[in-house]
Amino acid sequence: MKKIVYYSLLVLMLSISNFVAKGAEGEGSGHDIGFSFGPNFALTDLGGAKKIGSPFIRDIDFQATRFCISVFYRYNVNKWLAVRGNLMYGMLAADDKNTDGTPPGPNGPTDSWYRARRNLNFITHIVEFQGMAEINLKKYVHDAGKGEKERWAPYIGGGVGFFWFDPYTKLNGEKVKLKPLGTEGQNIGYKKTYSNFQFDLIAMIGVKYNITEKFSVALEGVYHQTFTDYLDDVSGNYINPTDISKLSPEGQQLQNRANSGRYPSDQFNFVEGQRYSNPTEARYGQIITDPNAVGQQRGDKKDNDQFLHVQLTFTFSLGAGGKNLGFGACGKRNPYHHKFSCPKW
Repeated sequence: MKKIVYYSLLVLMLSISNFVAKGAEGEGSGHDIGFSFGPNFALTDLGGAKKIGSPFIRDIDFQATRFCISVFYRYNVNKWLAVRGNLMYGMLAADDKNTDGTPPGPNGPTDSWYRARRNLNFITHIVEFQGMAEINLKKYVHDAGKGEKERWAPYIGGGVGFFWFDPYTKLNGEKVKLKPLGTEGQNIGYKKTYSNFQFDLIAMIGVKYNITEKFSVALEGVYHQTFTDYLDDVSGNYINPTDISKLSPEGQQLQNRANSGRYPSDQFNFVEGQRYSNPTEARYGQIITDPNAVGQQRGDKKDNDQFLHVQLTFTFSLGAGGKNLGFGACGKRNPYHHKFSCPKW
């Protein structure tokens, strides 16, 4: 999916120069402000659909749905192209308990059962500034009114974002931030800690429609490919069992929660990464407690985290643009594209 986003943005940048050239006199230019809101979905190592590894939206953890809201300013360069700046606030969450599978036995274990057994979860607030470009797939005028063909358009877009996040979970009913705990050994020399500030690439598709000359609505799908695998505080392997005592009391409990989840029985201990050094040694019902076992996979560090949201957008037109990018319509073109001047008193 990451390559698709990269290539999509490249095509977008090449297309922008073409669409700028089409708007020779700036017809359709002008200023908008607006806001958006809708559901927000995490695509991380945690939670997800019951069939592990399902790509893209097929792996959404709908039970962990959260929401986001944005405010934005948009400048319509012409009938084909617009640029906008967004400020978004939202939440993301995922929980392994929302997936399941077949336990070890005649028909198992299935891949998704290992994820349910892992029993990890996270929640995070997220604040992001986004810079994006929109390309209309047909001619569109942001202040076109009733009866005009240019009052609606499907569009695609893309851009970059800079965001802050801080994952946490609940332990005994209390909120506990995960980064300071170093659940994958960040504080005891296993790896460097991650930053709470990250960049992402954004791809967007939508359709917009002018209710009146001053007010329009749109439905958008927005996808974010991040450059971190730690939105959920999970990326690599379990730490060596001999190093667990080096963590804080909360860190010791939260680095591995398998025995407090849906499958707490000791007969499944071999599933835990810290229990054995060779997976082929494990047998159903057999407990292997090799104290020198090397940590096994906790998350997939080869696949950075993503998130997406579907949002309803409400936009208010501030007036024409023109060469001076001014607010209002004085000295600019009215909806019929005839110039007029401000009255003199």
